[in-house]
This record gives sequence, C-alpha cells and structure tokens, in this order.
Amino acid sequence: MPEDRENDSDCERSDTFIDSEDKNQKLVTLRNIESTEIKEIGLSKRLAKAKSQKHSPKIFSPINSPRTSPKISSPDPVVQSKKQPTTMLPLLSSRATDSVSATSLPDSPRLRIDYSSSSPDSDGEVIDLLSSARKNRSRTRRMSYDNVNNQILENSSLIESDEGSQSYISLPTSEMLTPRSRPPKDFVCPITGQLFNDPVTLETGHTYERKAIQEWVKRGNTTCPITRRPLSANSLPKTNYVLKRLITSWKEQHPELAQEFSYSETPRNSFSPSSLREDLLVSTASRTFYSSSHTRTRNSTDSHLHQRSKRFARAKVSTSPTSVISQDTIETIINGLKPYISSLCTSENLEECEAAVSAVAKLWKDSKVDPAVLSYLSEPTIVNGIVEILSASVSRDALKTSLYVLSELTFSDESVGEILTSVDSDFDCLAALFKNGLAEAVVLIYQLRPAFAQLSAHNFIPSLVQSIQSKIEDLDDFQFAIEPKDAAIAVLEHLLTGGDENSRSVNAFDVICANGIPALVKCLDRVEGRKSIISILLCCMRADKSSRYSIASTIELSPVLELFHSGDDSVRGLCIDFLSELVQLNRRTFSNQILQIIKDEGAFSTMHTFLVYLQMAPMRRQPSLATLLLQLDLLAEPRKMSIYREEAVEALIEALHRKDFSNSQMMALDALVSISARRTSTGGTYMEAWLLKIAGYDRPYNALMKAEKLKKNENDLAEFFLAETTEDEEKAVSSWEKRVAFVLCNHEKGSIFKALEECFKSNSLETAKSCLVISTWLIYMLSVLPDTGVKSAARKSLLDEFINVLQSTRNMEEKILATLALRTFVSDPAALEELGKYAKCIYSTLRKLKRSSPVITDVLKSLMNLSSVNATELWNCTEVVEVESCANGEVLSLLRFKGRVISSHSDGTIKVWDAGKSVLRLIQEVREHTKAVTCLCISSSGDKLYSGSLDKTIRVWAIKPEEIHCIQVHDVKEAVYELTANGKVACFVSQGAGVKVYSWSGVPKHINFNRTVKCLAMTGDTLYCGVSGYSIQEVDLIKFTSTTFYSGTRKLLGKQSIYSLQIQDGLLFAGGSAVDGTAGKVFSHSSKAVTGSFSTGFDIQRIAVNSDFIFTATKSGIIEVWLKERVTRVASIKVGNGWHARITCLTSDMDGAMLYAGTSDGKIQAWSLD
Repeated sequence: MPEDRENDSDCERSDTFIDSEDKNQKLVTLRNIESTEIKEIGLSKRLAKAKSQKHSPKIFSPINSPRTSPKISSPDPVVQSKKQPTTMLPLLSSRATDSVSATSLPDSPRLRIDYSSSSPDSDGEVIDLLSSARKNRSRTRRMSYDNVNNQILENSSLIESDEGSQSYISLPTSEMLTPRSRPPKDFVCPITGQLFNDPVTLETGHTYERKAIQEWVKRGNTTCPITRRPLSANSLPKTNYVLKRLITSWKEQHPELAQEFSYSETPRNSFSPSSLREDLLVSTASRTFYSSSHTRTRNSTDSHLHQRSKRFARAKVSTSPTSVISQDTIETIINGLKPYISSLCTSENLEECEAAVSAVAKLWKDSKVDPAVLSYLSEPTIVNGIVEILSASVSRDALKTSLYVLSELTFSDESVGEILTSVDSDFDCLAALFKNGLAEAVVLIYQLRPAFAQLSAHNFIPSLVQSIQSKIEDLDDFQFAIEPKDAAIAVLEHLLTGGDENSRSVNAFDVICANGIPALVKCLDRVEGRKSIISILLCCMRADKSSRYSIASTIELSPVLELFHSGDDSVRGLCIDFLSELVQLNRRTFSNQILQIIKDEGAFSTMHTFLVYLQMAPMRRQPSLATLLLQLDLLAEPRKMSIYREEAVEALIEALHRKDFSNSQMMALDALVSISARRTSTGGTYMEAWLLKIAGYDRPYNALMKAEKLKKNENDLAEFFLAETTEDEEKAVSSWEKRVAFVLCNHEKGSIFKALEECFKSNSLETAKSCLVISTWLIYMLSVLPDTGVKSAARKSLLDEFINVLQSTRNMEEKILATLALRTFVSDPAALEELGKYAKCIYSTLRKLKRSSPVITDVLKSLMNLSSVNATELWNCTEVVEVESCANGEVLSLLRFKGRVISSHSDGTIKVWDAGKSVLRLIQEVREHTKAVTCLCISSSGDKLYSGSLDKTIRVWAIKPEEIHCIQVHDVKEAVYELTANGKVACFVSQGAGVKVYSWSGVPKHINFNRTVKCLAMTGDTLYCGVSGYSIQEVDLIKFTSTTFYSGTRKLLGKQSIYSLQIQDGLLFAGGSAVDGTAGKVFSHSSKAVTGSFSTGFDIQRIAVNSDFIFTATKSGIIEVWLKERVTRVASIKVGNGWHARITCLTSDMDGAMLYAGTSDGKIQAWSLD
C-alpha cells in the first residue's frame, strides 16, 4: 500500500508539472518566484538541513501534498481557476524575504522550473518579475496592516465583562500547577520525583523523602543535596506532618495523578529512552523567556513550559504498536491534512484558506499532539501560510482559529516560535490584532517571549488591562492552553518588572491610570497567576504610594497568605515585600486593621509561619520579615515575653551589626523607619520632619503639611484617609510609637544602641543619615518612656557619635537632630557630666544654632551651669560695628526689635537702623520731639512704640515694616525722664518724688512714696520702681497703691540708689550702687526671694538681659557679663577702645546673638556673641 500511494503521488506530480508548463507560467504565483529566489541565493541547503531534522521528512513533508483537495472539502481546481475570488490572500509574504531561512516554501513538482538553461532574455524577465513581486508584496502588506484591524472590530462583538467568572487554566508564571499536569512541586521529592510519603524538612529548609535522604547520607554525603550546605544534625528530624496532611488532602482531590506519582519501593527507570527524550524536551523548553535581570518571571514561566513539555513527551513515548492512536491513524490524519495544507500554501482564495485552517485545527486536536503531526505542521511554509491569514483575514473566527493553531504548535515545538520571531512584522501584526480587540492574540505574544524593549514599543498596557477586566469568548471546539487573561497578566508583569527603574515606574502609573488595580485584585481569588498579580500590585505600590489605600481597602489577604505557605523562597519573599508595603499606611488605625487581618487569616498561624521562615530566610529577606512579624506582635501590649518579638528584634539587630554589608544595614534601618506611625498620604515617613519640629525647627514640617493639604484637595481618597488627625488617631499614633520604642530600647538591656553605633561608622552617607534619624527618635522616646535603666547603655554607645555629628556635619538639620538627642542626655547626671568634657568644642556651634532651634538653649544652659565647666573659657564676643551719631548728641535710649535697632538722641531725633547681618544701616530718621528723647519702650504686642521727651510729651508711634510714624501725641505737662507703657496706661518719672500714671486721657495721677524714682519696669498691672535709698517699690496699677518690694541696707555716707530694672522669665534684675561689694540682685518675681547677687565693686548704671547672659554697664565704661542661671561673672567688655565715655544705654536681642551699647559721645557699638 505505501508503494502504491507513492506511485500515485508521483503520477500526480508529473501531471501537474506538465499542466503548469502548458499554461506558459500563468499559474506561476509570486510564492513560486519566492522559492526560486531562495534557491538562487544558495539557501536550499539550509532548508534541506532543517527538513532533515523532522521525524518523517519523506512521508509527511508538504512537498508531497496533492494539488487538489478532496471533493468533500475543496472544489475542482479547474473550476476554481475560472472563478474570480472575492477576497485574495497576499501570496508572497514579506516574511519570506525578511527571513528566508525560516520561511522558505518547499519545492513542489508543479512549481519546479529549471532556470539553468534560460536565456539572458528570460533572466531579465525573471528579474523584472521579482522586482514587481516585491512591490506588490510591500503594497499588500501595508494594506493588510491598515485595514485588517479596523475590520476585525467592525465584524466582531464587544468583549463581555468578566464579572465573577472563574478560570482554572494554569498561568505559566504561577508556581501552582494544575491537577491536569503535575502535582505541586512542594509535594514532590526532588530526589525520587514522587509524591512524599514520609517528608522530612532539613535544617536548610528543603524537604526530602525520608528513605531517599537516608540513602543519600548512607553513601557518605554530609551536605544538603540542593544547597550543598553542610548538615550539622546527626539524625533526621521528625516527619513534617503539616506537609503530609496537605498531600493527603490533595490526593483525595486528585486520585488519578496521586496514583501516577505515588512513591513506590521500585522507582521507574530514570534512564529509559522515553525518560531521556522527556528530559531533552524539558531542557529545550526551558530556554530564557525574559532578560536575566528578571529571574522571577522567567523561572515561573519555564515551570509551566516544563509541565507542557512533559505532557508532550509522554504523548511521544506512547506512540507504540499498542498505543491508542496507531501509526495508521496518524497517517490517515496526515493524509487528511495534505489538501488543506496545499490550500494554505498555494490557494489565492482567502475563504478557502480560512476553511483550511479550521480543518487543520480540528485534525490537530484529533491527533492529540502526535509527534509526527507536529513535525509535519511545523514546516516554515505551513507556519507562514497561517500567518498570512492573520495578516489578511477579517473573520474573527478564522483569526482565533489561526492563533489557536500557532499557539499549539509553539507550545509543542520551539522552532515554530523561532520562525514567528524571525520577522519583526509578524510581531507587529500580532500587536495590532491584540490592541484592536482580539484578546487571544496575547497568548501567542506571551509564548513568543518578546524582549522588554519590543513590548514597550507597542504601548500594550491599556489593552492588557482591558483583557484582564473582560470576559474572553471561548471557541466552541478549541481551548487555548493558556487563557488570554492569564497570558495578559504574565506579559503585564514583565512590563512592570523589566527595563530600568524609570520605565517600571511609568508602566506602573499606566496600570493605575487604566484602573487596572480593581481587576487585578479581583483575580487573586484564583490560584493561577497569584504570584504575577502580587508582583504587579507591589510594583504599583512602589511607584505610587497612594495606591496602597485602594489595594488595602479591597483586597482579600487569604490568597496572599496561601501563596506564602505553598511557595518557594522567591515567592515567600515576594509575599513578605507585598505585605510589608501594604501596611505602610499613614492612618495608624487602618494599618492596625490590616495587620490584624494578616494575623488572623489563613489556615495556619501566620505569626508562627513567619517565625519559622525568619529562621531560614536569606539575609536580604530578614529585615522586612522581622519588621512585619514585630508589628503583628505589637498589636497587643508588650507586657509579657514573646518569642516572636524577641526573634524579630534580634534579627534586626543582627542586620545592623553587619558592618561589612552596608546593604544589610541600610535595609534594617529602612525597616525600622517603616515601623513609624507618622506617614504622609503617599505612605512616606515624615519622622525626620516631626523630630525637627519638636526641636523647634518646623520649616520642613510645615512645607510637608502644606503639600499634604494640596494633595488632599486633589485626591478624594487621600482626603478620606488623611483628613485632619482625629483624637483617636493621635492616640493610636502615640501608643504605637511608645510600644515600638519600648520594645526596641529594652531588648537585651539596650543592645540596639550598640548596633546603631556600628551604623554611625559606616562609609555610606545614606546609612549614616538614616542611623542618625532612627537614633534621635529612640533617644527622644526615652524621655517620654518610663525609666528602665537603658539610658546608660544609650549614652555609652551614642553620645560620642552625636558629638561627632555636631562637629563634623555642615547640614543644619543634622546638627539639630543631634542636639535634640543631646537634650535628652542632659537630664541624666552621668551623661551631663560626660557631655561637659565636650563643652568647649561644641559651645560655639550650639550658640550659632540657637536661632534655629529653641531646644539648644536647654543644652547651653546645662553646659554653662556645670560646676566642672569653666564658663570664662566658653565666652566669646567680637565687636562688629561702631556707628557715629555725634551730630545728634548723646544716645539716650536703645531698643532691639525684629531685626531693627531704634535709638533716641539728645537733640530730639529718633533713628531706625536695620540690624541684619550684624551691620547697622540707617533706614529712617525722624525728629518730631523738640527736645531730648529720654526714653523708648515697645508695647507687648510689638505694634507700637512709645517715646518720652523733655518737651513734656509722650508720642505713640505705629511700627510698620518699612517705617515708624507718629499716630498720637500726649501732652503730660511735665518733662519725662523715664517711661514704661502699654495699651492701658503710661507710667513716667518727672521731677520730684513718686511716679505719674497716665491712662491716655485726662490728667496723670501721681503716686507718691517720698522717694526719687530712678528707673521703672512694668509687667501686667504691676509697676516696679527703683528709688533712692536702695529700695524697690511695687505699685498696683488698679488700686493705685504702693508697697515695698525690697529694701536694701543704706550707709550713712553716700547716696545709694537702684539705677536700672529689668523683668524677664519671671525674674526681676536690679542694679545700682555698690554696697559691700554687691551692686545688684536678682529676685524671683513671684516669691520676692533673692536668687543671685552681682558681686562687683562698680556701680551698675544700666542692665540688659537675654536668654543666657546678663550685661551690666558701669560708669567707667566697662560692661560686665554674667551667667543668667548662676549670676556668675564670666567676662567684661571695654567700651570706647581707650577713650573714656559714659555708657548711657544698653540692649541685647533675645536670641543672645548681639549686644548694643550707646554712649554719651553719640556712638553706638555692637558686639557679636557667637
């Protein structure tokens, strides 16, 4: 019979050849010319070589295909040639010329023309014909791309929404295999390849069949078969009953596969020819899909192809004489394919080609992936013919069927994929089909394993998201090996994990903008594709932190935990990264809810599972896993010992200690920062800005909050989650911070501080900065936590590091953070004493920072008041300016206010100076008083200036940013020598005893206590008067009564008086005549008790006070400097540089940065105190 068939075939070929010559090449199609062109350029040998590699090159080659199809499926060729087809298929594909070796058409007897004996003229005709063919081919291809996709959409129905549909087709990137292929790999022993019967988990984390690993050890091996790490245990552990129960449950659900892969004492022959063939196919199928930088995606994809290839391998092995599909049946199928293949390769009728590909698909399905049929259909010519249908057809069913056939062939034989990828235009065609609504095209796109750059060039993301959102119509007869939705998820994962960081971020934003997150979250209820979906969602959260809220508010976390339990190390790491990112929400209450769900969900104890994995996890996974485990444990008050908490904190501390691995330290620091309860709407922590705000430097915090308000207005979701902090939320934040800090600080008596000391010494600036923020936060929290004795450990480890930061860094914010930590240390006597050793080297730096951070004042005061610190060594001042105003006479009064200095002079002039940059610059000069302006004072609100003059008037001035101007003039009928005022009253001294109280209207009221008043000071409704006789009178401005506040010792000889009074910070400073070596005292305003004395032999004429020092001016032109806290003299300043002048007025700014003095010769001098 085979010989008869062969003879018949020869006769048919001869007849066909004669017919073709009789028609003078009228039936020579462009495809025939293409074959001739290929032969002429010498590639026929390569084609022959490719054919020789097929299973049955002689019997099953399309070369032997008959010209005419059977009557039942194809019309008579003669009749067909007389008809004009309605739609013509482009017969000469541009694919062939772009890649001749992959697409050359096998020579058919009917088409074989010998050009060796042709004349030159005939050669010219051939060349002309070839040129014409190329032009037609190019035009046809362009028309196909322009028209086919729009026609597809016009002739097809819309894809229905996939609401609640379930699919059980295995996704290639999933680690979970379907029951139809193989058991889950975690259920199979890697040594025997059989289901576990008695599984044991070694210390390396890998599980083996007990008998298999016993045999391994008996042969003298001392390492793990997979990791090659030495095994320290002398005996095997107990049976892993958790895994055994899972396997038993799986066996009950899949009895057939369970029987096939069950463990037996006599293993199958692993070296049989069938097994060898299977291994070869698996090896071939596992070539790289994506780039090497995306191993996770590649491995999961290869895992699926591994299962497919084994299915095909079993099919090939089963082709024995006893097989269900006998050799005769296969030959029958192939013979049935031949006429349809002939139509695909040679027919000019598009409808006939569409019918042929449908028939091919059915016969392929009937063959059950037979190797011989596969070899026959994998010919480049046949593949090219099917691709031409994709380019030309407008029938949705025909396009789906063509994609089905190509998908099946590509899964079975990777050479088909190489044919399709050899020409870029083929991929462009698939891309156009997919983007215009043919969702099945994504399956073939996925199988071709395109490079990231090739995928990115087509902007697939909107179409991929639509494919995931929609329900795909299934073919009635044909089922793709992968659902389009699953293939779309796999391709989308590649787009979000491939390329550079910017590309990944842009693609993730495109997914979010396309509303892909809800559809992806909905797909998590299926086992297939979970890993890829979680990977995509993780990329979205990292690109746009605010997407955490939309994910956290809709996701079911049990599928994530199920994947963690069943996955390998890479899958578990992915799940941990996902959960760690998900709980980083700015609302602590919401974050705790998510943590509680993670803790309670799952068939097994989540915390116990995390703990077990923490003990065997790779180094890079431990910080994030430890942080997540710690947060789960801290959902309850940390009152008792907890193994979870202890192990988690210990893992973080170990990571901080790895000074040789800066990445490990940085990951641990980032993990610690991630526990922070203070987050922005984007999920980023603002711990540093919050600490700076506590230190009094609130500029970064205010800028952050301003940006948050703008985002809140733009984003309703952010507005919901990040509205104004409620009382409950603030309580939750405060409670969480205290729990975390308490656990971290008190672990092993403060061992974390020693670990942070190692991080401070890192060469990485980023590591050192993160360490500074974390350390400052922990030290600050020690001040609000109960004292458990760990401050000593913190001081020993970190005090020197903070001092080093203060001295070395040029960043002001870092200096402020270090100072905030030092402020906590000053409350500890031992730490303060040790800090005193550094007083001299850090004092100047702290003084300069004082303007930026009020907390620095506390540190400075503590240092200056230390008995071990010589305050004189810390003092430093520099004269920066001297201004001449001799033409205006004496300088009688000076005020320093909001960057300005205001001076009054004996000629009635008031001058306003700009004191910025430590230089006095005159900006205004007014002369509205007719006589000397003896005194100036400013209201408590700071918006009014009061001036008293010998011209018997008090003027009220409005203080504006650009100038001062007089708004009221009050004639008090008497010369004003001293003045103090507020919005209610003005108190002044004139000639005679007592003081005058003027309520801004009427006649001033005289309060007489029979003594001459030398100076005034007012606070609230109380006036203090320094009078002759060395006493201080206290006047009640409501009752207009006076009492003696202080009465000093008077001597018989000389006149003792109080010449100057100042009130600040609840203290009353009084200076006057020197009596028994004392020229003044400091009183407590509330108790009237003396808190200090000015021990000097010089009379004090004027006093100025700032936050740190007291300045007293004497008649001899010397200014003495005293510590404010201890009233101890530390230095003196000589005014006049050798010339003698009386100091008439003295003032200093509250920041303590400048000191100003006015003299009787009309000069103003200024000193910088930094």
